[in-house]
Amino acid sequence: MLTTQSQTVQEVLKSFILTPIKQPDILPTVLPLILGGLVIELYFGKHTREDLGWNTSVGNAIIWVTTGVTLLMTTPSLSRMEEYAAYSLIGTGIFIGYMDFYHKWSETVAFVVSSSGVVYTLAYIGVILIKTSTPINEVTLKASGIFFVAAMVGFKLLQSMETPQDDFALN
Repeated sequence: MLTTQSQTVQEVLKSFILTPIKQPDILPTVLPLILGGLVIELYFGKHTREDLGWNTSVGNAIIWVTTGVTLLMTTPSLSRMEEYAAYSLIGTGIFIGYMDFYHKWSETVAFVVSSSGVVYTLAYIGVILIKTSTPINEVTLKASGIFFVAAMVGFKLLQSMETPQDDFALN
């Protein structure tokens, strides 16, 4: 769909937002990312005293693996670069999952790189870029960065709208 080098950052950002609407065939790939990200962020907005745990970090890393595998299985004609991108998602998930599973890095690093916002947003960006055959260039990287930051801010706003539960109250 988007194959020209002259696209603008705004066009790529628009693609990130509108592609699931314009191309409903990608919904089986992106819907779990969208819903999963929203529900988990709402959860952490509700339960403000809870932190991401090691087990959740491992689980979030698996999202990258399954997203990459889904892309390989559901996209009939991947270009060589798109194939590399899908394998990169898988490799990233395996590496981060391994590091989290064996506690090979600090909790701080693990819980940042494996946070739901980071995992779901980066996987979503990868899916949109691959499924729309968007060329990877400076414009795409800028738009991806802007979208990533906007998603992180959006997730924080979403969390702030959820009424926190008194985590120590007996229900």
